[in-house]
Amino acid sequence: MTTQYNYTTIAAWSLAISKALKAAGVEPEPLLASVGLALGQLTESPEDRIPIEHMTRLWEVAENATNNPAFGLDVAKQVTPMHFRSLGLLFISCNTLAQAFQKLADYYTLVSDSGLIRLDRRPDQIGFIIEPLKGVEVSPLAIDAFFATVLQLSNQFVAQSGLVVSVSLKRSKPKPSKPWANFFNCPVQFEHEVNCLWLHRGLLENTSILGDPQSAAQNEAVVRNYLTAMNALSWSERVKRAIHSVLLSGESNLSTVASVFNLSDRTLSRYLKEEGTSFRQLLQEKQNELAHYYLIKTALPVNEIAHKLGFSDTSNFNRAFLRWNQCRPLEYRSRQQ
Repeated sequence: MTTQYNYTTIAAWSLAISKALKAAGVEPEPLLASVGLALGQLTESPEDRIPIEHMTRLWEVAENATNNPAFGLDVAKQVTPMHFRSLGLLFISCNTLAQAFQKLADYYTLVSDSGLIRLDRRPDQIGFIIEPLKGVEVSPLAIDAFFATVLQLSNQFVAQSGLVVSVSLKRSKPKPSKPWANFFNCPVQFEHEVNCLWLHRGLLENTSILGDPQSAAQNEAVVRNYLTAMNALSWSERVKRAIHSVLLSGESNLSTVASVFNLSDRTLSRYLKEEGTSFRQLLQEKQNELAHYYLIKTALPVNEIAHKLGFSDTSNFNRAFLRWNQCRPLEYRSRQQ
């Protein structure tokens, strides 16, 4: 059995990277080819999906080619709503920025399904939080670019400064760090525990956009159809991503995952039952998927892998892996070498 890692990013996002490379005087075609991508194909099919490992590698080679750790901020300057495809059109047809941000949080998997996006509402601020899935490598430049793009789009509708209150990033502090402070025009904290864009709630809720209900409904239908084809709207897929996020933090239980969606245990269990599955089944599928990843991609000893995947001891992990794959973890690792 091979690992089922299949997290992806929409191809249109790589086109913005290509435009930023050209603006920096770097030809994008050779860099794209070096990571297994072709500019012509991406241009013809911008709604196709790119494996996240290819995109992460593209960010790496782009940073090296430009010698610019703030390259993600430059990419945002090249992004238009169409780089988000129908989600971008939905964003600009909402009534307010607050509603637009909620749509981004609802349908972010159209852009990439390699993480979780959620909103943290406080009396005077709204936090736009990105949580990459643990064990899935996502470039810090991708986080920079997403936050910067959200600000670029929002600034088209905000008539005053001060929309972004502060920014926190998990990435290591770059040298120099001034480009981030200049771009967001607010304090930026690096090496933080969470990636969060903190926004002025009053400005979000009071800033009108186009407010075209008919266009918004049409665009949302297109978004939902796209995500349905990806199976990204099913509760099974949502729960699997949430399990991935919380599992490696040691919280692999139904209550923790249900809280991610502000649901009760019973309600989430019912939704999964309606789709013919259960939390236990999805947990085991995700544990198996991550087990393959760690056994193939890392040199971690089996006892550490067992701990990361929420098993109380190595014996339980060995028995579970044998049941799932008809061989023991070390046997599987040796076969892949």
